[in-house]
Amino acid sequence: MDSLISESVYYARHFRLPGFNEKIQQKLRSARVLIVGMGGLGCPVALYLAGAGIGMITLCDADEVSATNLHRQVLFDTSCIGQKKIAIAAARLQAINPYIHIETICQYVNAQLLVDLMPRFDVVIDCTDNFDAKYAINDAAGTFGVPLVYGSIFQFEGQVSVFHHPTEKYPKGLSYRDLHSEAPPPALAQNCGDAGVIGVLPGVIGTLQANEAIKVITGLGETLSGFLLTFDALSTTTRRLALAKRDHAKVMQEMSDDIVYSELLNRMKSALPPVLIDVRELDERQALSIGGEHIPLAALPQHVMDLPRNRDIIVYCKSGMRSAKAVLYLRSVMSGVRILHLKGGIDACNGGDFTCKI
Repeated sequence: MDSLISESVYYARHFRLPGFNEKIQQKLRSARVLIVGMGGLGCPVALYLAGAGIGMITLCDADEVSATNLHRQVLFDTSCIGQKKIAIAAARLQAINPYIHIETICQYVNAQLLVDLMPRFDVVIDCTDNFDAKYAINDAAGTFGVPLVYGSIFQFEGQVSVFHHPTEKYPKGLSYRDLHSEAPPPALAQNCGDAGVIGVLPGVIGTLQANEAIKVITGLGETLSGFLLTFDALSTTTRRLALAKRDHAKVMQEMSDDIVYSELLNRMKSALPPVLIDVRELDERQALSIGGEHIPLAALPQHVMDLPRNRDIIVYCKSGMRSAKAVLYLRSVMSGVRILHLKGGIDACNGGDFTCKI
């Protein structure tokens, strides 16, 4: 390290900010932050928090660098392939800021590990790409009252929020389960490896997560607690959606929200009819159909970006089983859109007039 570099020089541009003084920097210096996942989101989160001067950063991941990571995971290069992500990340972060401490945990998270870890930290940042980890992180953070900075990416869209952090309306904040009360069916839950992702997206979302963590720690500005920020890379647009606490006693009723055939007919005649989607297989549709778009259940992840966000969506199948799964999946990736399914499917339509498609 150049002997001419001091902490006051390192953070000089912070101190030029209105209201940002040594007391604020000390809050960052004293903070302990857990970053779970060192992939596309974890890399920019760790880079900017290291630069900001977070005193203790703990990286938790057991993955190794692969060639397919390199277009978006900016801490790594081709020489890193096959090596542990956290080892490379720790060395590079320490080189970026010698005034902080980096700790590594070479494990994939599970409920017990999180229970052991969570009390040590002031903030936890979810940079994972699977639902099991997200729910485990959320539940542990909620148990110990640790603010959780959430991030998620899917193809061209990303989401950011802050959970378990007080708001005026909710003194204990909201939970990830208030956004998504349960995970979609495993067969439909895709990560970047399955669905693909534009390389810049995790950079945008991860940087926003780092910004939220800084605000939580310092008290500067207004956090996204109580809100969900969505970002669409194709249109370069954002939406800030207000969240509300779910009545968890009614979750199962909500998740089975359905619509009967007669109500569907009326809805389709309205000024702004819902989008109707048939999730059956092609041979079933050819034998009997009430119309709508045809997207088989297994193909939904490839078509979700094409679905409108400004209309309700109603899904149907033969008996209602597949459409209920489709609803769970669509709700997990289309926040703010009302999604229903046809109760009992076509089988429950009691001989309705299918000669005139909806």
